[in-house]
Amino acid sequence: MSVSARPLPIFRTERTLVLAITAIALVPVGFVLARAFFVSRNVAYWDELDTALLLLLRLDQATTVSQVLAHLFALGNEHRTFTSRLLFATSYWTTGTVNFVVIGAIGNLFICALCGLLVYTAGSTARRVFLGVLLAFLLFQLEHYENFQWSGASIDHFQVVLLAGASVIGLARGTRGGWLAAIVFALLATFTLAHGLVAWGIGALVLAGERRWPRLIGWLGAGAFAAAIFFVGFNFNPGHNIGTATGAGLVAILHYWLILLGAPLAFGQAAVAPYLGALLLALLAWTLHRGAFSRERIAIPLALWAIGALGLISVGRAALTHGHVYSRYYVLGALAWALVLFVLGSAPGDALRPYRILLRALPALILFNVAANFAFLHDARSWVICRDNAAEYYQRHGRDGLGRFTLHPDPAYATNLIREVERAGLYHMPLACQPRKFPKAQATADLTYFIDRINVDDYVFSIEGWVARPGRPSAPDQIHLVLQSDHSRHIFTTINQRRADVAAAHPHEKWLDSGFRYQSRNWLLPAENFQIGLLIYSQGRAEFVMTAHRLDMTGKGVGLLAGSK
Repeated sequence: MSVSARPLPIFRTERTLVLAITAIALVPVGFVLARAFFVSRNVAYWDELDTALLLLLRLDQATTVSQVLAHLFALGNEHRTFTSRLLFATSYWTTGTVNFVVIGAIGNLFICALCGLLVYTAGSTARRVFLGVLLAFLLFQLEHYENFQWSGASIDHFQVVLLAGASVIGLARGTRGGWLAAIVFALLATFTLAHGLVAWGIGALVLAGERRWPRLIGWLGAGAFAAAIFFVGFNFNPGHNIGTATGAGLVAILHYWLILLGAPLAFGQAAVAPYLGALLLALLAWTLHRGAFSRERIAIPLALWAIGALGLISVGRAALTHGHVYSRYYVLGALAWALVLFVLGSAPGDALRPYRILLRALPALILFNVAANFAFLHDARSWVICRDNAAEYYQRHGRDGLGRFTLHPDPAYATNLIREVERAGLYHMPLACQPRKFPKAQATADLTYFIDRINVDDYVFSIEGWVARPGRPSAPDQIHLVLQSDHSRHIFTTINQRRADVAAAHPHEKWLDSGFRYQSRNWLLPAENFQIGLLIYSQGRAEFVMTAHRLDMTGKGVGLLAGSK
């Protein structure tokens, strides 16, 4: 279809318009996803210690199928996160470990998949473009920094939105296959996060509104079955202050619900958010009054689910959060706003209406997206700084709690859990020195070296010194440490240390970068008595020398300095 010159004079064809708007909409998507990729690290942080590391340890120790299922369906903080646990378990079963960079990427793909599904099922090209732009500018910005930057949030909070959306889309198909798929997705949403339960209520409203009575009965039966499993052995975390059914408690819950609804457009300002939340409800009521529930078989039910999900969250978290909106919750409010605005701008009878509204609203959407990024940039950066600082200090000291920030609220618990998981070989926190292999390494007597010190404590050990080959300049990343016992050989990279003293003592050599430092956590090495060697890889050749120094890891760990060359 060609867009007529009169309603849209800037663009000669609809194709030109679609390409131009799509290119603009991809900018926030690309920005947020690129940022998430560049700040990602394979670090277990806060929730991930329990949801992933503790799970891997329990799966590794499980001996029966019933034990495995018990761990996968276990209750945690009022949720049964079966689907994310199943992802962690699948990673463990296939690779023997878990990589949080990969898990985070999967979590981000969930929200991308939801947007793709919604755009694909939106109807006409104009409606698809309109919805796609709203989703791009409302969902892909730094209000959602926790979800995009942290697999501990995205893997659940993005996944449950995708599953709920897929359930609504399945019902909208109106077929028996779509109905069955909707049941499966609603089941998975239920066992992703507790507000997945809301999908059953929304599905019942859809089926009742369409008078699909036999399928409604089957839907209610499946929902009752899912709820029965969910609530078996259910209990509240004693550390959570769950709101009561008193008048004051109900008012607090309602107020927090309105804050959650309005927070995405209020940039998190709690004083403004309730009014915007009330506005969202009023706009939704207006669309329902105009018959949108029967006309918009995907957008309205999914918006109702998001709003209902925030209502359930407000019941469980109003008294706990004291009005603060965590970044992970913004996705629900932003999704609800995008869908309601989409419905308002897609009134039937005018095929070009979505384009005209979009062209008028695009500057405001861009301004909102940029403003949201600026408003939450400090929080997004702070989150990364906290995680990296905690990980750096753990890497340096082999225990949590020595830096400004911690990997877990209980540093002693984190230290013991990570040590146990690392000792079992299930996962390793980032290492300062990485293992390497040089199968063609040759022994040589031409290396000059000195081991300055070997330090060993209950958590880490380190070896420092310098090594160089006469006649060759030293360069960073050339020096490796060799640990050779009667049973195994290990080669590791080292941390470069500049040695002005060595360069001054050997003025005819270029040995300023000849210094090295090796550090590792004690439990990552087998309990063996190692001879220390040094290896230099340069000019395509790996040459090593075994020193007279030893590192005894058979007891608590003892470094033995011997004579030096």
